[in-house]
Formats: sequence, structure tokens, C-alpha cells
Amino acid sequence: MTYTKKEHKVSVVKGILGAIPYAGTFLNEVIFEARSRIKQERVNSFIEEFGVYIEGVSDQFNFESIDSEQIGDVFEEIITSVSKTASNHKRKVFKQILLNQLSSQDIDTDETLRFINITNELTKSQLLILNAFNALSDNVLKYKVQIIELENEKQDIHNQISDIHSKYVESVGDDKRLSKLEERLKVIPRLIKKRRTALKTGKINPNSHKSFGLTREVYIIEVHDLIAKGLLFDFALKTQIIDPFVHFGITSLGRSFMNYISK
Repeated sequence: MTYTKKEHKVSVVKGILGAIPYAGTFLNEVIFEARSRIKQERVNSFIEEFGVYIEGVSDQFNFESIDSEQIGDVFEEIITSVSKTASNHKRKVFKQILLNQLSSQDIDTDETLRFINITNELTKSQLLILNAFNALSDNVLKYKVQIIELENEKQDIHNQISDIHSKYVESVGDDKRLSKLEERLKVIPRLIKKRRTALKTGKINPNSHKSFGLTREVYIIEVHDLIAKGLLFDFALKTQIIDPFVHFGITSLGRSFMNYISK
């Protein structure tokens, strides 16, 4: 029988601990055997939960068309992940991913494995934050920034109109320009109102730490981590009129992940 380097290291450590009278035997039990039992119990519990989870829909599965090799890769990765976590929010996502794989005729293993890895690294708060961002369209998420842009534009138009009126002698071109500025000035309040109304339709504001019961500091840490994972982005990178760490958006990867686990 051949051993991997990891198995060899574990065997050596267990041997060292076993050589220590009493304490060694106790540590061996606590660190290895007890840990193994915990992992096995997590896997057994997950499989039982999944059986209940798919009740009523299992008859929709076409087992003959399932690629056993591909589904095996996904199942193995999920079981490994399940054995390493006691987080219910992750187990719930893993069940949905496995269900999607059994229900799908077109399995993209690479994408699924990517989603499993993303799930492994998400905290409960991050999943809630992602869900809140995904609940709003890209257009609505832009509205906060667009309102600021429109308010800045309104102030700029007021300044331009003041400059025209302050001239001792107005040119012919100034009249046309003044007319266009005043027309635009009439439109801006309606555009702002439309966007503010749309923002109120959302159940929660994903850009506010209060929506998730977090402190501002913790919220920013969680969001920064989501940005590093490629799931969110900072609108400050796209415009210079807003401060960093204030308005965020969800990336295409973030939407793909959330839409997949929300099927």
C-alpha cells in the first residue's frame, strides 16, 4: 500500500502522540479519531438532509443521462467541503448546487467547482450582502450614483446660468445656450425623483451596514473581501464624483453565482 505525503505525515504524528504514555493516547483520540467522527457525522447528516431536501422532485431526475464521472467530481468536492464545515448557510447552498447538478442535462463542472469554492469562502453575512445586491437590477444599483451625478449637474447648470446673466452684454449665442440649460434644469428633478422612487422599491439598502445588523467597520471588511473575490465592485472606480467604499455593485460572476444557487 502506498501513502501520500499528507497520509505519511499524519501517520508519523499519530505515532509520536501514541508513544507518549496516557497523554499521547488521549491526544491521539481527541485530535484524530474524534475529529474523524465529527467529519463523518457531518457527511451523514448532510446526505440525510439532502434526501429530505429533494423529496417530491427526485422523480424529475433522468439518472440514465447523468454523467457519473462529472457528477462524481462535484459530489466528491461537496462532500469534502461539508465535512469541513458546520455552517448551515454553506450546507444549504451545497444542497442546492447538488440538486442543480442532478436536475441539469448540461453540467459545466468547472463552473460548478468554482461555485463550490466560492461557497467555502463565504461568511453568513457575505451571503446576505450578495443576496441583497442581487435582488436589485444593475440599473437600480447605478441610481444612487446617478442621483449624485444629476445633483452635481444641476449645480453646474446653475453656475453656468449665473455666469451668462453676469455678463455686461449677452451675445446671441448666449440666448440659445441659456434656453438649453433651463430646459435641462427642468428635466433633472424628474430624473432624480424617478431614481429615488425606484430605490425605495427595494426591501433593503445593500449599501448600508445597518441593513445587515453590522457595524460600518465590519461591513466594509466583508465587502472588501467580496470585491477581492470578484463578486462585488466599488463604483468609485468608475466615476470620480463619489468617495470610495460608499456605493457598490455586483459583478457578472456575483450574479451568476447567486442566480445559480437561488434556482
